[in-house]
Amino acid sequence: MTGHLLGVAGKTSPDIVQSIVELGKKGQPAVDFLLLALQDRDKRVRIAAAHALGEIRDTRSVEPLISMLADCDRDIRFISASALGMIGDPRAIGPLASACADENCFVRITAKEALARISFPR
Repeated sequence: MTGHLLGVAGKTSPDIVQSIVELGKKGQPAVDFLLLALQDRDKRVRIAAAHALGEIRDTRSVEPLISMLADCDRDIRFISASALGMIGDPRAIGPLASACADENCFVRITAKEALARISFPR
Protein backbone atom coordinates (compact mmCIF):
# COMPACT_ATOMS: atom_id res chain seq x y z
CA MET A 1 0.00 0.00 0.00
CA THR A 2 2.77 2.41 0.84
CA GLY A 3 4.15 2.06 -2.70
CA HIS A 4 0.86 3.30 -4.09
CA LEU A 5 0.80 6.29 -1.75
CA LEU A 6 4.32 7.33 -2.66
CA GLY A 7 3.64 6.87 -6.37
CA VAL A 8 0.69 9.28 -6.34
CA ALA A 9 2.70 12.32 -5.20
CA GLY A 10 3.82 13.56 -8.62
CA LYS A 11 0.86 12.43 -10.71
CA THR A 12 -1.79 14.45 -12.51
CA SER A 13 -5.46 14.07 -11.63
CA PRO A 14 -6.25 11.58 -14.45
CA ASP A 15 -3.31 9.46 -13.30
CA ILE A 16 -4.53 9.64 -9.72
CA VAL A 17 -8.01 8.60 -10.80
CA GLN A 18 -6.53 5.60 -12.60
CA SER A 19 -4.48 4.74 -9.51
CA ILE A 20 -7.64 4.87 -7.41
CA VAL A 21 -9.40 2.54 -9.83
CA GLU A 22 -6.48 0.11 -9.51
CA LEU A 23 -6.48 0.45 -5.72
CA GLY A 24 -10.18 -0.34 -5.63
CA LYS A 25 -9.37 -3.73 -7.14
CA LYS A 26 -7.23 -4.52 -4.08
CA GLY A 27 -10.30 -4.50 -1.85
CA GLN A 28 -10.09 -4.04 1.91
CA PRO A 29 -6.40 -3.03 2.07
CA ALA A 30 -7.22 0.05 -0.04
CA VAL A 31 -10.08 1.37 2.10
CA ASP A 32 -8.07 3.76 4.29
CA PHE A 33 -6.50 5.43 1.25
CA LEU A 34 -9.84 5.60 -0.56
CA LEU A 35 -11.46 7.24 2.47
CA LEU A 36 -8.75 9.91 2.34
CA ALA A 37 -9.32 10.34 -1.39
CA LEU A 38 -12.97 11.24 -0.65
CA GLN A 39 -11.62 14.54 0.68
CA ASP A 40 -9.60 15.45 -2.41
CA ARG A 41 -10.25 18.83 -4.09
CA ASP A 42 -10.65 17.19 -7.51
CA LYS A 43 -14.17 15.84 -7.88
CA ARG A 44 -12.96 13.17 -10.33
CA VAL A 45 -10.78 11.74 -7.56
CA ARG A 46 -13.71 11.81 -5.10
CA ILE A 47 -15.99 10.13 -7.63
CA ALA A 48 -13.47 7.36 -8.35
CA ALA A 49 -12.89 6.79 -4.64
CA ALA A 50 -16.63 6.67 -3.85
CA HIS A 51 -17.23 4.20 -6.66
CA ALA A 52 -14.36 1.98 -5.52
CA LEU A 53 -15.62 2.05 -1.93
CA GLY A 54 -19.08 1.03 -3.13
CA GLU A 55 -17.61 -1.93 -4.98
CA ILE A 56 -15.52 -2.95 -1.97
CA ARG A 57 -18.62 -2.67 0.27
CA ASP A 58 -16.70 -1.78 3.42
CA THR A 59 -19.05 -0.38 6.05
CA ARG A 60 -16.40 2.10 7.27
CA SER A 61 -17.23 4.17 4.21
CA VAL A 62 -20.95 4.52 4.99
CA GLU A 63 -20.74 7.66 7.16
CA PRO A 64 -18.38 9.55 4.81
CA LEU A 65 -20.57 8.65 1.84
CA ILE A 66 -23.70 9.74 3.71
CA SER A 67 -22.10 13.13 4.34
CA MET A 68 -21.35 13.41 0.63
CA LEU A 69 -25.09 13.22 -0.12
CA ALA A 70 -25.21 16.88 1.01
CA ASP A 71 -22.45 18.01 -1.37
CA CYS A 72 -23.24 20.98 -3.61
CA ASP A 73 -22.12 18.99 -6.68
CA ARG A 74 -24.82 16.73 -8.14
CA ASP A 75 -22.25 14.26 -9.49
CA ILE A 76 -20.88 13.74 -5.98
CA ARG A 77 -24.41 13.24 -4.60
CA PHE A 78 -25.14 10.79 -7.43
CA ILE A 79 -22.06 8.62 -6.89
CA SER A 80 -22.57 8.70 -3.13
CA ALA A 81 -26.13 7.40 -3.46
CA SER A 82 -24.96 4.74 -5.88
CA ALA A 83 -22.11 3.60 -3.62
CA LEU A 84 -24.40 3.48 -0.58
CA GLY A 85 -26.76 1.25 -2.53
CA MET A 86 -23.89 -1.09 -3.40
CA ILE A 87 -22.82 -1.29 0.24
CA GLY A 88 -26.36 -1.94 1.45
CA ASP A 89 -25.94 -0.73 5.03
CA PRO A 90 -29.24 0.16 6.76
CA ARG A 91 -27.69 3.34 8.25
CA ALA A 92 -28.06 4.88 4.80
CA ILE A 93 -31.84 4.42 4.62
CA GLY A 94 -32.79 7.79 6.18
CA PRO A 95 -30.25 9.87 4.24
CA LEU A 96 -31.13 8.10 0.99
CA ALA A 97 -34.82 8.70 1.64
CA SER A 98 -34.02 12.41 1.96
CA ALA A 99 -32.00 12.23 -1.27
CA CYS A 100 -35.13 10.97 -3.03
CA ALA A 101 -36.24 14.64 -2.94
CA ASP A 102 -32.97 15.94 -4.43
CA GLU A 103 -33.24 18.74 -6.99
CA ASN A 104 -31.43 16.56 -9.56
CA CYS A 105 -33.47 13.79 -11.18
CA PHE A 106 -30.49 11.43 -11.52
CA VAL A 107 -29.71 11.74 -7.82
CA ARG A 108 -33.38 11.09 -6.99
CA ILE A 109 -33.54 8.00 -9.22
CA THR A 110 -30.26 6.62 -7.91
CA ALA A 111 -31.32 7.21 -4.29
CA LYS A 112 -34.56 5.32 -4.93
CA GLU A 113 -32.66 2.45 -6.55
CA ALA A 114 -30.22 2.38 -3.62
CA LEU A 115 -33.10 2.24 -1.14
CA ALA A 116 -34.61 -0.66 -3.05
CA ARG A 117 -31.27 -2.53 -2.92
CA ILE A 118 -31.05 -2.04 0.83
CA SER A 119 -34.72 -2.83 1.50
CA PHE A 120 -34.93 -5.84 -0.81
CA PRO A 121 -31.44 -7.41 -1.04
CA ARG A 122 -30.99 -10.18 -3.55
